[in-house]
Amino acid sequence: MNSRKINNPRRISYISKSITKDIFKQRGFKEQKVITNWKDIVGEEISLYTLPESLTKSRLLVIKCESSNALEFQYHIPKIIERITTMMGYAAVKNIRIKQGNVISKNKTINRKKNTLSNKHNEELQKILSKIKNKNLKNKLINFSKSFFSNID
Repeated sequence: MNSRKINNPRRISYISKSITKDIFKQRGFKEQKVITNWKDIVGEEISLYTLPESLTKSRLLVIKCESSNALEFQYHIPKIIERITTMMGYAAVKNIRIKQGNVISKNKTINRKKNTLSNKHNEELQKILSKIKNKNLKNKLINFSKSFFSNID
């Protein structure tokens, strides 16, 4: 008879918890829920510019936050502490400290407007630039005008 034990497949989440357990402990996270559920705790918009860094033994959660959004995030701190307490089932976080810095998020998208002019503005531009003989200068002025006046309705 074959005495080998056959292992059933296990979910990757169970395996990853045992692997990352020590790493999270070094950062002060006994529970991984704060990091793994950060987007659910704070919401999609706030998660774009914040990132949990560590949780100290004195229940201080250190959050890295974009400097331009730090003041807005500060207003949400009481609600975030309440959500963490609800999710964890106990008061895991007593206070939150904001550490300002760049947060790199995979979900960030930059919407850039294309440099286009309305037909009316384009006709006016062509009238003005028709007097210019130098093609290089004319092309540069067209590009400049498109980038400068593209936001005008």
